Amino acid sequence: MTTARALATVALGLVLTGCGQGDGPASDAPEGTRWVGSGRVVVAVPDWWTTGETQCLEPVEDTVYFDSGALTDCADEPAPSEVRAASTLAVLESGHGYGEHLLTRMEPAGEVDGREVLELDGCDGWFPGVCRRVLAVPSEGVVLAITVADAADGDYDEIRDSLRVLPEGQTTVPLDVDGWTPTWGAEPRAAHALVRTLERAGLRVEVVEVEPSARDDAGSGTTLPSGSLLDVEPALGSVIDEGGTVTVSVLA
Repeated sequence: MTTARALATVALGLVLTGCGQGDGPASDAPEGTRWVGSGRVVVAVPDWWTTGETQCLEPVEDTVYFDSGALTDCADEPAPSEVRAASTLAVLESGHGYGEHLLTRMEPAGEVDGREVLELDGCDGWFPGVCRRVLAVPSEGVVLAITVADAADGDYDEIRDSLRVLPEGQTTVPLDVDGWTPTWGAEPRAAHALVRTLERAGLRVEVVEVEPSARDDAGSGTTLPSGSLLDVEPALGSVIDEGGTVTVSVLA
């Protein structure tokens, strides 16, 4: 490890060691941000970042999503320029696949709430022209990849330094629903899979049917079938009490 890298690791360790300890529930994110993450590990991202806005499993706007690392045979691939312009927080699987591969390349970077934190030295070559930075809390089984495409979209150091482990009794709403993060307009079978995923996570689910007046997407001409996903509250990836209630709105 170079001297510069060693100094950076010490500095990060000092920031992370004090983060979240004794703070109680992570309900109040810093101004202009919201807490998102996986399991009990969260970071604060800009509050305008959406959730699950992907196309062919690739992000197409500033968003938070689950990245399975899978390749898709998709007829509607987004333009590379669209993906490069997206600032994102991606949750990866730590137990196998690309997330597990990244863990083998990461170095100690301090700790948060008594858990070791690892960080990738430099950028992950995820997509040509995109610098994706990666953090992990191995004991919690969480790998987080952060991309800031434009300085106006946020700051990697601020997101990294906000890392915390939620207190006992709190968790996050799962982002991973059969390998991706569904959003508005997801087809009925995806909405059903979401409900099953939430229930397996020990959360209560209230399904609300919305009248067909919501069938058209703001005049876009998009017609959704009954049972399509319209909304999830709290949003996927957000903080929730263990055993709490998630409201899933679908088209009647």
